[in-house]
Amino acid sequence: MQKSKLPYHREGLKNLLIEKGIEIVNTDGVQSFSLRKAAAACKVSHAAPYSHFHNKEELLNAMQLHITERFSKTLETAVAENKKPAALLKKLGIAYVAFFIDNPAYFQFLYSKSDIQVDLTLSVPDEENYTPFVLYKNSVLSLLKHNKLSKRKQNDILITIWAFIHGLTALATMKNVRYDKNWKEKIGDFMNLLEPSFLK
Repeated sequence: MQKSKLPYHREGLKNLLIEKGIEIVNTDGVQSFSLRKAAAACKVSHAAPYSHFHNKEELLNAMQLHITERFSKTLETAVAENKKPAALLKKLGIAYVAFFIDNPAYFQFLYSKSDIQVDLTLSVPDEENYTPFVLYKNSVLSLLKHNKLSKRKQNDILITIWAFIHGLTALATMKNVRYDKNWKEKIGDFMNLLEPSFLK
């Protein structure tokens, strides 16, 4: 039997497996995904991925965690850098959309292929909800704390703003949607149009 000439290991293989894995799942689906396919995409031997992941489920979890951590970090930075209410909401939206414009495969994987659960109800404890959504939710709720709004109204506002931001992201990352402007340059303009009345 002829031995494989592909390298068993290469520097940065773990991250490469994660990134290539996201691409493969988006193209071929979760069911047909395997460590063997990930190895082939990374141009390493079929055995190489097993030095980092025992099975495809571990790699899928790592892919989801990789995106979640990067996404959370992006939103955390936006929150830390913007304390004024109007600026915070705008910058948070810009950060959200821009992150996925730079990483469109992440958006497709996260919201179409992974098993993350986003709960829109306010009664769910933060530790039981999806971290990036919790960051967004708590930022919006912090803007509402001085307004005499019912919990139901706050929940309506939370969902409406997220739908606006998430919808922009979906349009900006869809391959079959054409637009003659630069999405990243236009996000701020779109966020300005939102002008939520609760900030006035």
